[in-house]
Amino acid sequence: PATRRRDRFAELELHLPRVPLAVEVQVAGHLGRDWQAVHYVENQLMNALFGLAFWEEIFAPIPGAFNNPFQSVPTDMYAREFSLRRRERLAARLEALRDANLRREMLCAHQRYRDFQCRWINWRRVDAALVDATTAVVPACDLLAIWDRMLFDPGENRRGFPDLIALGDTPGHYRLIEVKAPGDALQESQKRWLRFFGEHDIPASVARVVWLDD
Repeated sequence: PATRRRDRFAELELHLPRVPLAVEVQVAGHLGRDWQAVHYVENQLMNALFGLAFWEEIFAPIPGAFNNPFQSVPTDMYAREFSLRRRERLAARLEALRDANLRREMLCAHQRYRDFQCRWINWRRVDAALVDATTAVVPACDLLAIWDRMLFDPGENRRGFPDLIALGDTPGHYRLIEVKAPGDALQESQKRWLRFFGEHDIPASVARVVWLDD
């Protein structure tokens, strides 16, 4: 059998002092000196943008998808059948998004749906300002590629996103950053996303922290 080529992800080595902060927060503060802003988002940001982009399709009245009015996602949300049962709706939505102004589209969706519950969106972690800042810088083609992969398997592909997003002051100037403290290893879901980012020229790195006092 063919052997998988060894992964070679872009890496940053950061030598930092130990402080009583989560390592992701410390790295965000350190890198923030070189970027317009660095946000600690984990899976929250990309999941929220996905939920906003496909809200109507997620809550479409598919037979058997909703058993009560309080469901925050359909019963088949995390199964591959989700996309199969809504193939035409999702294809039409993707086509519409390709022609849309995604910054305006996402902000309008945030305003329209913020009083409703959806398991994809943590409204306390992803506010309108973060949506605006992200969609102003991250190219639409990158977001569409990420959403297309998420649609293939929503249950699996909702996890594994990098911890941080670093945003510059011009469109296209951004980077996704996975933070690893000493001894931490990349999870398989994280590796899969990093491989995907590499294949689609989406800027992403692994920041490996070395404690100065070790």
